[in-house]
Amino acid sequence: MRNFTLYVSVRLWLAASSLGQRLLAPIVALLGTITLPAHADDGFFGMLDNVAEGADNSGKSLQKLAKFGGIGLVITGIVLWVAKKKNPQIGWGWVLTCIGAGCFLVVIDQIIKKGHNTLDLNPVDVG
Repeated sequence: MRNFTLYVSVRLWLAASSLGQRLLAPIVALLGTITLPAHADDGFFGMLDNVAEGADNSGKSLQKLAKFGGIGLVITGIVLWVAKKKNPQIGWGWVLTCIGAGCFLVVIDQIIKKGHNTLDLNPVDVG
């Protein structure tokens, strides 16, 4: 008797769930066509201006991100170096690549600044 009541209650729950999904799907589709789409600040050109402002500030943030990525790669290289003692499948190429790429990413902003100073480049403002 206990299995029968469990069977009936599960079937009722599944039927109610299916009915709810079948009733809810057309309502969601209808509301999706009625609601207004999201707009940019000033229409299309305002959206392009926001993208341009983000691209203008992205250089500095990418340099900061490169530093953190470089530190992570150096730490990964050191972990691989330590793990190489117990795992012969880790080759020296992986260790040296991680450490080398990490060191390059850490000093990339200094390389860029030195290049700008050497070539006497000034930042240009377009606007």
